[in-house]
Amino acid sequence: MKKISIIVPMYNEEEMIDLFFEKMNKTLSKITNYTFEFVTVDDGSRDRTLELLKKKKEEQGNIHIVSFSRNFGHEAAVAAGFKYASGDVMIVMDADLQDPPEVILQLIEKYEEGYEVVNAKRIDRMKDPFMKRFTAQAFYKVIAKLSGKIKVPENVGNYRLLDRKVVDEINALSERNRVFRVEVPFVGYKTTDVGFVRAERPKGKTHYNYKNMFKLAGDSITSSSVAPLVWPFKWGIFVTLFNAIALLINIILYSCQMNDITFLPSYPSLVLFIIIVPMFVLGIMMIILGIFGMYLSRIMVEAQDRPVYIVKEDIK
Repeated sequence: MKKISIIVPMYNEEEMIDLFFEKMNKTLSKITNYTFEFVTVDDGSRDRTLELLKKKKEEQGNIHIVSFSRNFGHEAAVAAGFKYASGDVMIVMDADLQDPPEVILQLIEKYEEGYEVVNAKRIDRMKDPFMKRFTAQAFYKVIAKLSGKIKVPENVGNYRLLDRKVVDEINALSERNRVFRVEVPFVGYKTTDVGFVRAERPKGKTHYNYKNMFKLAGDSITSSSVAPLVWPFKWGIFVTLFNAIALLINIILYSCQMNDITFLPSYPSLVLFIIIVPMFVLGIMMIILGIFGMYLSRIMVEAQDRPVYIVKEDIK
């Protein structure tokens, strides 16, 4: 009988632990042809998450607890879950129950049809704030344009099922900047989607804010494409043409002034040449420096070769 490992990153989830396992055990009791283990990764929680996980383990023995020495982030927690899980199949999900446990039945159904990667895809984002919907849509459009042969699926987060051989390939990747939603399409394999509606969080507060969202977007783009490094060349051509046009306008306006042609005032020339053009060029230069900074920061992290996470406790 095959084993399915449920990988659950947790950070300050003390309010959710009892409810999470209650809902999960109810759903998994309907599945009799697999055994299950929970690989819970405590990402340096500051509340009673680890304490309550240990207590829950005393009640049911299929919980494997991996505890970090500090907070390393969600991506590191997923990477640790892959390393410590022993299942033939793995399902990654969050502990907040916004990933409905009932979808697992559909994920397994698709797996049994022969798919090695089954993504849980959101089919409705209308409950999200407008800004979150807008930024998410913009992110997926940008990543689709830049990622080339790596097709990052739209509206798919971490909730998905993976065959063991897919996870082995992900574990073999050497980068320190882990981006799970890019790593999965990178390694490939036979993939399909299952649609679902993301539920409201029943307790506690989300730990995923706009700062984390923008960081994930930047990491996803820099880990999947080098196309932004070519942008400065294209922008350089554009800025050169812009300056040439501005200079031409300046010459025309100056000529009109010298020949007492008054239908065009001379002051726009001064504003355009002295203020607008330099500010425009400065803005472009700041964007270019920002792009280079993003890639250089990734190079620095890789060169340091520090571990992705440090495990304080491993409780099997």
